[in-house]
Amino acid sequence: MNSSKRYEYVMDEAEIREFCLHAFLEQLKYSKKTGIRLLVILAAELLLIPETAALTLLLVIVMVAAVGIYNYTATSRLLRGQPGSVWIEGDKLKAQRRDYGEIPCRDIKLVLRTKRLLMMGYMQRAGRPAWFMIPLRSFRDGHEVDLFLAMMRNPTAQENCYDQTSQCDAEILRFQYQLDLERWVRLQKGAADLVNGGSLGSTARLYGMLALGCVMLAALVSVSCLVAKKFDWLIVGYSFALTILLILKLYYTDPEKLIRKQLMSPEAAARACGLWQVSLTEEGVSLTMPADIKNMYLWTSLAWMVETEEAFYLFHRDKKHFVMIAKESFQSWDQVRFFHQVCADHGIQKAAPKKARYVPLWLLVALFVVCLLALFGIAIVRAALTKKDEPGVASGDVYERISLEEQVEVLKSLGLHVPEETAASVRNSMEEYGLYDLVEESPYTWLLTDMGASTYDEEWNVTGYDDEVFWFDFEGFDISADYIDVLNGMLALAKGSCLDGVTDIQEDMSDADWEKGRGTVTVSLCWKEQIYLYDMEMYNDWIDSEVLGIFNPLLEQEGSQRYFYATGDNGQGAIVFFCTSEWAEQFTQKTDLVLEKETTKADEVR
Repeated sequence: MNSSKRYEYVMDEAEIREFCLHAFLEQLKYSKKTGIRLLVILAAELLLIPETAALTLLLVIVMVAAVGIYNYTATSRLLRGQPGSVWIEGDKLKAQRRDYGEIPCRDIKLVLRTKRLLMMGYMQRAGRPAWFMIPLRSFRDGHEVDLFLAMMRNPTAQENCYDQTSQCDAEILRFQYQLDLERWVRLQKGAADLVNGGSLGSTARLYGMLALGCVMLAALVSVSCLVAKKFDWLIVGYSFALTILLILKLYYTDPEKLIRKQLMSPEAAARACGLWQVSLTEEGVSLTMPADIKNMYLWTSLAWMVETEEAFYLFHRDKKHFVMIAKESFQSWDQVRFFHQVCADHGIQKAAPKKARYVPLWLLVALFVVCLLALFGIAIVRAALTKKDEPGVASGDVYERISLEEQVEVLKSLGLHVPEETAASVRNSMEEYGLYDLVEESPYTWLLTDMGASTYDEEWNVTGYDDEVFWFDFEGFDISADYIDVLNGMLALAKGSCLDGVTDIQEDMSDADWEKGRGTVTVSLCWKEQIYLYDMEMYNDWIDSEVLGIFNPLLEQEGSQRYFYATGDNGQGAIVFFCTSEWAEQFTQKTDLVLEKETTKADEVR
C-alpha cells in the first residue's frame, strides 16, 4: 500500500492559539445570514433609539468574544500535551490523537497554510468545517509540505483496507443499519435532546450560558452608564431583555431546524445516507459512515450509554461526539444484554434519558416584537419629554419666569457688577430673535456667559478676562492652547491670592492622536519652584472638565478661604467663580444654579 510519512507531533501553546484563531475566523465566514439579520435589527434600532444600536453591537461583540474564548478553552484542553499524528494512506487522510479518524482525500476542500500550521478541512456539515492539522515544524522544509499536499490532492487509489490503528483487536460485536435523511435527522436530534435535557448530568453548556449572559449584561450596563454618564434604567432594561432573548435563542430553541440545515451541503447529505457500521473491540468503538469516513473512539474516551426508543447512544466524555446504534441492528435480546455487559465491563456508565424542553420559536419572535414595541414606546415618551423640556415652549405652569431686570438685581445683590452693555446686549437678543423664553426660563446664565466671556482681537487672540466671573465652552477652539486660556482665565479671578506665583503654563500634545481624536494632553505649570503635570483626556476638540479642579489643591496647601466653584450654562459651557463656600451657598440659594468645587490631583510633581 502506498503510504506517506507519518507526521507525529505535540502542539505547543503558540500552535494551539493559532489553530483556534484561524478555525474560529473560518467559522465566522459561514455566518453571513446572521450578519444580515443583525444589520436589519441595528437599522431598526438606529431609527428608534440610537443608543440601543450601539448596545446591540456591543452585545454581539461580547458574544463573539465569549464564544471564541470558550472554543479556545475547550479546544486547548483537548490538544494540550496530547501526541498526535497525521498521514496519508492510499486515498485516505488519517489522523490519531487518542481517538482515530480517517476521510477520503477527495473530501478535503479547505487548505490553510498559516505561520505555524498546515490546516486541512472538510465540511463536516453545512457551515461547519472540521480540521486536520500538522505543525509546519514537522516537515523538513516547504518543499516537503508541497509534496504532502500534492499527494493528498492526487492520492493513489487503493483497495479499502484497515491499517494497524483500526484493526489491532478482533471484533466483539458488529452492527449494521441503513439511514435515510429523515431518520438521520431524527437520530441526531435524539442525541441533542439527551445532552440538552441533562441526561449526561450538568453540562458546561449550562454554566457557559449563565456566564455568557452575566458577562454580556455587565458589559452592556457598564458601557451604557459610561456613555450616558448616568444609570439609565430604560437602557438597562432593554439590555437585560436583549440578553435574555439571545440566550434563549442560543440555548433553548429546538435544534431540529439547525440539524436539517446541516444537510444543505451535498457532502454532508452523502455522509448521512447509506450503510452505517459500528464495531466493538477490546480497544474501543469503531464507526464507519457512508462516503468512506471512519472514526475510532477508545473506551477511555467514552463515558455514557443512553437508550432511547430508536437507538443506543455511546457518548464521548466531551459530550459532543457520540456513536449511535439503531436498535434494529440487534439480532436478539441476548445480544442487547451482551452489549450492555461489554459497555459496563469497559467503564461505560448507563444514563437514564431525560426530556429536553425548548422555547418555541414563535414565542421568541413574539418576545422580540414586544421588545421592539416597548423600545418604540420609550422613544415616543422620550421625544415628548425632550420637546417639553425644550426652551421656548410656553409652559408657565412648569417654569418660573424671571425677568431680565430681576436677574440683574439678584446678581448685583450678590456683589457682582453687571455692565449696562451686557444687559442691553441680552435685551436686544430677546427682542430681535424672540429669546424671551430662553432668557427668562433659564435665568442668569445668559448674563453670566456674556459677563465671563474672554475678549479677543481681530485675529482671535485673547486680549483680556473678567475679574469676577469666567466662562468658557468645553468644545474648544484650538485644543493645543485652550487649556492655557482656561487656566489664565481662572487666574484672572484669583489676582492677589497665592496663585499669583503660578507661571509657565504649557501643553504637551505628544501623546495626542490627532487622526483618531484620542490620547492625552499633558498640562504643566510651575508653582513655588515645582513643576505640576496633569494628564487631560483628549476627545477630539473637547476640553476635559478636570481642568476646573487643577488650582484647588494648591489653594488647599495654603489654607485658602476661597476656591474655584463652577456651574453649567444650560449648554456646553462652564461658569466659574473664585469665592468662599458661604458665597457659593448664597449664590445657589438666590439663583438655583448649583456651584460645585472641583479637585484634580497632579499626576506628577517635579
